[in-house]
Amino acid sequence: MSDRTNEKTVQLDLETYAAKDVYQAAATQQSGLRHEQVKERQKQYGPNRLKEAEKEPVIVTFIKNFTSLMAILLWVGGAVAILSHSVELGLAIWFVNIVNGVFSFVQEYRASQATEALKKMLPSYARVIREGQEEKVLAEELVPGDLVLIEEGDRISADGRVIFATDLQVNQSALTGESNPVYKNSEADTDSQKTALEYDNMVFAGTTVSSGSAKMIVSATGMATQFGQIAHLTQNMVDDKSPLQKELD
Repeated sequence: MSDRTNEKTVQLDLETYAAKDVYQAAATQQSGLRHEQVKERQKQYGPNRLKEAEKEPVIVTFIKNFTSLMAILLWVGGAVAILSHSVELGLAIWFVNIVNGVFSFVQEYRASQATEALKKMLPSYARVIREGQEEKVLAEELVPGDLVLIEEGDRISADGRVIFATDLQVNQSALTGESNPVYKNSEADTDSQKTALEYDNMVFAGTTVSSGSAKMIVSATGMATQFGQIAHLTQNMVDDKSPLQKELD
């Protein structure tokens, strides 16, 4: 079994296996995982959810935009102008400082809400087969190797390898921006030149089933999914200076 691990996340490479061989590659069986296996993998890989970077309180972020070195210089500059009887100039400097601070805060706040927005695109529940029985479980309880059932209208909870499909089409616009549904099948694909999103036998968290139904084996959960990688990028964006900050520098 080929996999790439990162702390408690795992991403199984199941694209090249024939459907009948995926079970062994994912260390599962046609009746699904046993409950003991699920508990072990939940401990090993953690919950199937997007992790959030540590965030400082909103009030702290707001205040920092008015107490940076640049902001302090503007406060002082405005005060000096007022004391020099240039009241209008001083007030103008303070006004610019306030506008810049509010603008910067709004930008930072919106960026901090990106993960929350992504979370809303993931479903709360999933249908799985465990020990031969169909169950409805919390999506965050899914683990690699889980056997999941999906059908038209479902939002997909984790990345997975399709092992059986009936006229399956998936809307992947959340990941690729492409609005047209993509046909999916259970055939093995050995083309190593494809990117992860190009495999027709793989489905991904955050996407929606446009038509048909399928059975899939989970290959990645949480931050190891393609959706999780997008969340990681949004959390690690480097804050750029505003045009005013650049000009003042």
